[in-house]
Amino acid sequence: MVSTAMQGGCSCENATLLRVNSGNVEIAALFAPKPQGMNTANDWTKEMATKGFPDLQKLYGLYGKKDFVTLQRGEHFPHNYNAVTRMGFYEVLNRHFKLGQQSPIVEKDYAPLPKEKLTVWDDAHPAPKSGDPEFERGLLKWLKADAEQQLLAAAKTPEGRETVLRPAIEAIIGRPYAQAGKITFPDASTQWRDSHFRTQGKLLNATYGEEVAIDWLQPINPTGEVVVWLDDTGKGAARLADGSIRPELQELIDRGVGVLTADLFLQDDKKLTRTRVVAGPREVPAYTFGYNHALFAQRVHDVMTITNYLLTPRDSSQPAVKKVSLAGFSKMGPVAAAARAATGGVITKAAVDTGAFRFGQLLDYRDPMFLPGGSKYLDVPGLLCVASAQPLWVAGEKDSTLFPAATLHAYGTDAKTAAATWLLK
Repeated sequence: MVSTAMQGGCSCENATLLRVNSGNVEIAALFAPKPQGMNTANDWTKEMATKGFPDLQKLYGLYGKKDFVTLQRGEHFPHNYNAVTRMGFYEVLNRHFKLGQQSPIVEKDYAPLPKEKLTVWDDAHPAPKSGDPEFERGLLKWLKADAEQQLLAAAKTPEGRETVLRPAIEAIIGRPYAQAGKITFPDASTQWRDSHFRTQGKLLNATYGEEVAIDWLQPINPTGEVVVWLDDTGKGAARLADGSIRPELQELIDRGVGVLTADLFLQDDKKLTRTRVVAGPREVPAYTFGYNHALFAQRVHDVMTITNYLLTPRDSSQPAVKKVSLAGFSKMGPVAAAARAATGGVITKAAVDTGAFRFGQLLDYRDPMFLPGGSKYLDVPGLLCVASAQPLWVAGEKDSTLFPAATLHAYGTDAKTAAATWLLK
């Protein structure tokens, strides 16, 4: 029942990340050029003959298989799987499985198989007890352990990190850096301060209709490197309570390194404690996050927008940027780790304070830090593992087994001071 309208009403028809920027017609298109049949009724599928199916026919036509996708019309019936619809299904099976049945196929009565032939359970293979929680816990534990063993093996090799972990991280973030978007800075306002130029305004991502407010401190004699400095205070991350620039960041500026702070998506909402969800009696993550990016992912997208803007050549009104480094602290630490992992080698250096955060320890999917699939790929250590392909400084972690090449923070000094010192090296 492919449709351009409703995509799936029941929680059993949905999954997180399933239809973000996509839909059932596009999902059906992935099956081309293999045989595929679908039907319509007087429900959400009733417009399929003119909206969706012609596009599928064109796609199949590119493979020379236009007749391999079929539509059984039935708009004069209500929502159903009646005999007319089943006839269309039988024809697809008969043709492509070469069953040799005479067309049109007429349904016949049939004798149901006995229970003994419909089950895999017998005396030698007894069925688990109905509703046995220990069986379910054991099965889930085994599935998790089996997957984790394979992921740990992948994390130990450069090939595994690049072909298994990084593509998975890109998938859960939902936007590859190559598609960061077309970004402009139309309302940039630059003023001279005592030791630097200060540029403020909003980056506009026209491709996705997004904006990011930034505060860019540019040195007098720039080296071409800019550090994107992120923490929970957003644009105010570069300053102390009295408004002065943090000493470690002032040193970066004095040494010719620019510093950029930003309000990532909804970061300026200080009262935000839970993300919005689709209201309803069957509230599940699949509804909200089946169609929408998680807030965590949207903040990573903002980091991509900033990075892409900085590294895109432009006129002489703004200094040329040759390298972008990244620093993230508190809740922005995991965001920085994800951004570094998802952007490949674009971000030159990264300093990340994770605060020992783990996606797998969240108890509410409405938490602003929730990320569908975030714990699946070795959680935050998996992000750091992929991020360590280039220089990486890490605080908040005790076990660096997955990212041995990273520089671990020694807790004798303030993390931000130590991060800034490392970034200067």
